[in-house]
Amino acid sequence: MALSVSYGERYGWTVVQVAGEVDISGVAALRERLQRLVTDGCLRMVVDISRVDFCDSTGFAVLVATRRMLSSRDGQLRLVLPGPDVHTRKILQLFGIERIFDVHDSVDEALADLREAVLTGEAVEAVPRPREGTRATTD
Repeated sequence: MALSVSYGERYGWTVVQVAGEVDISGVAALRERLQRLVTDGCLRMVVDISRVDFCDSTGFAVLVATRRMLSSRDGQLRLVLPGPDVHTRKILQLFGIERIFDVHDSVDEALADLREAVLTGEAVEAVPRPREGTRATTD
């Protein structure tokens, strides 16, 4: 399955949806999209890889590089992993993904603290309008 990358915004965080295979042939599209978002000013990002069928070390390296870019700008990265029985998650666990990243099982879980703050009126900033996402794909 070809790599697909799309994004939008929720509660002031950019949510990047990644699906397909993140390997040497498609990793450039993912790297480019994530770097572009950070250089365009995104400081809070959730990367949802729950629909990734395969992720090799090049994909893992892109996630680590994005985390470093965000950290150097005082930003944050939260990661949504595939389900616990999915092979991709098991491989990423071998890389130590849960020690390096703030990991969650769903986008809703990753943003739960922000959603709660909005519902209780404790949010510091207004909830932005949904941002039109773009899609990057590889064949």
